[in-house]
Amino acid sequence: MTLMPRGVPAVTLWSGESRTGEIVLRASQATAFWPARVLGVGYADERDEDRDAMGVLIQRRLRAPGSGTARLKLVHPARQYRFMADERCQGCAGEPDRTAAGILWLMPRPDAAPAGWPQGARVEHPPICLPCARHSRGACPEGRRRGWVSVRAGDSELSHVAGPVFTERDGRPLEAGQDVLSYDDPRLGWITATRWLRTLWDCTPVDLDAEARAAGTRRLAARSGAAR
Repeated sequence: MTLMPRGVPAVTLWSGESRTGEIVLRASQATAFWPARVLGVGYADERDEDRDAMGVLIQRRLRAPGSGTARLKLVHPARQYRFMADERCQGCAGEPDRTAAGILWLMPRPDAAPAGWPQGARVEHPPICLPCARHSRGACPEGRRRGWVSVRAGDSELSHVAGPVFTERDGRPLEAGQDVLSYDDPRLGWITATRWLRTLWDCTPVDLDAEARAAGTRRLAARSGAAR
């Protein structure tokens, strides 16, 4: 496990990573969900990297992990998007743990779990590898307060974005509050996304300690096979 500076998860936002870029009104790019260009928000000096693969604007911040103080309750938008889109470990930015049952996800236990949960659960924490999961279980205040649930998901889809949603007033963009929008929401061109959510399917709750023992057995078997 290789965490970022001072043992902080790679997805974490640092105080030195301030917001940059001037938000302006602009016509959005046409996408599969938006076949026509519509009014929304963008950056005055917009670059290709400022939008995700579906054309959603990413909240622009400096990229300087380790600068200042770790803001452990927040994530860096561009890093969180990359880890969610590419399914990278939130702790070390490496490969998440995968077995035949699926990719490992660690999430706080909901206050009121809906029927069938965790099937269809929406998660905003990227997947995780076993060493980072075992470290996070005791290190994260939210998880300690609410309790962790570890799940393997055989399938998932990038389904929602969250962040400040803007409106137009007197010809200028005005931030109108935070929201979570699905990828077919007509307001999608007005959000500057800070987090991406995946919906998990084919879910199997697992025990992290048992998973770690099983992983050790698999590694030992692999080494023994290689030695023959």
